[in-house]
Amino acid sequence: MKQILYIFGGIAIAMLLFMGACRLLNKQIFSHQDCKRFNIDNIEVRTGIDIPEVKNSSCKCADGTKDAEFTLKLKPEDIDRYVSRNKFELKDSLYINSNEDEYTKWFATLDLATQKLKVHIDYKK
Repeated sequence: MKQILYIFGGIAIAMLLFMGACRLLNKQIFSHQDCKRFNIDNIEVRTGIDIPEVKNSSCKCADGTKDAEFTLKLKPEDIDRYVSRNKFELKDSLYINSNEDEYTKWFATLDLATQKLKVHIDYKK
């Protein structure tokens, strides 16, 4: 009986440590405001936009802003699902998504003809 309690206790402690490590990693990714480490992850966490596999990318950061451009590798059959899942709305010939919260103001455009995703982020905190 004592062994079962030790096993369950060990599993519970391991789960808590794992969840804490995941939380710390997420906080680390969220706080990065550069183009080096965790660039795509930072954009995904801040904007909620999923960035799938990319052909190439560019990024510029300066004074609390980030401008990133990605050429996506979307299959034609996945485009509609990608646009709707990431809440893009068609304006003129571009798909647009934007939002603002207490930490971030961002604006994203998606050109389906070239599969270019452009993201502009203003970091508030």
